[in-house]
Amino acid sequence: MKKFFILFLTMMIFFSGSALAKNVTVTGSGVTASDAENDALRMAVENTLGVLVDSNTLVEKNMVIQDNIYTQSRGFVTDYKVISRQQTANGWQVTINATVDDNPNSKLMNELTRLGIINNQLRNPKIAVYVPESHIQYRVPDPAGETAIVKALIDAGFSQVTEVGSRMTVSKPLKMSANELTNAARQFGVDIMIVGEAFSEGVGDPSQWLPGHQNSNMHACRARVEAKMFIVRTGQIIAADGKFASGLDNSQAVASKKALAKAGQQMGEYFVQQITGMYTSQQGIEVVVYGADFSKINKVQSAIGSVRGVKSCNLSSYEGGKAIFTVMYSGSPQTLYNQIQSLTDADITLQSISYNTLTVSVR
Repeated sequence: MKKFFILFLTMMIFFSGSALAKNVTVTGSGVTASDAENDALRMAVENTLGVLVDSNTLVEKNMVIQDNIYTQSRGFVTDYKVISRQQTANGWQVTINATVDDNPNSKLMNELTRLGIINNQLRNPKIAVYVPESHIQYRVPDPAGETAIVKALIDAGFSQVTEVGSRMTVSKPLKMSANELTNAARQFGVDIMIVGEAFSEGVGDPSQWLPGHQNSNMHACRARVEAKMFIVRTGQIIAADGKFASGLDNSQAVASKKALAKAGQQMGEYFVQQITGMYTSQQGIEVVVYGADFSKINKVQSAIGSVRGVKSCNLSSYEGGKAIFTVMYSGSPQTLYNQIQSLTDADITLQSISYNTLTVSVR
């Protein structure tokens, strides 16, 4: 297990500096130096879209992207530096280093959302989870740790989560290469692959550590769940960790399952934070609430303010039973809605969810 911990630590250090980079170096061509510079800016935005948007959508929406995105490329580049200008036989070539703002609330992302090029898929990606487990040295069916990871993801609002189970035949998931992970993701049609391994072992009767050493007929088990998260769109492992937990029961088998489930829950919560941080960051979500009685709307506002991850909730406008709140929140609109429902006794109905807008009615 120590080797696995060192492996995870190494991966986290290695990938933390490369994940979700927005800075690109590109070369544009044109009849004039200005034309070449504009072409380079377009290529910088095109490069970013290649990460944000799947290839089928890029082809399907090509004309829309050409007319509405590439023609406005300069407006989506927050900063750039000309590295070189070179005159050629056919005109000019200009190389730039550019930063394209692809944050969730950026002008680019809002425009992609408005045009229907990016939709709620970013907020609700398809996720496959494969974390086989063993107790001591024996493979255990129906992995408790894997199930706990899936449950944590679903509880957070990710509805497209699946356990791949027997459909995966890899004996050492943690050693899967990027190509192997990509092929597996394509097989299951998912955006994210979470793979790992889980281990548990008995540590004896807990009474042995108490004065008197009387046999309690109870069994204690210790478990560790280790996993990594692979983003298919970028081809990168962007998160990896391992979690420990303990379980106690008069059956060692049940004690091991309890320990694995607890460790799996911690692992699932870790991945929820990574996914929501990657896709949503700390941003403004517009929450539209329809309600004839403003006291009901107040209940919704109070519930929003109690949600973990909400930094602020401000009323932007209210007219004719329609209230609009600007909410600074680190999660997705779906997760926010789930949390609001659990924190109030008001009758709340979901009307719609878009990239950065949640609309509900309350009565």
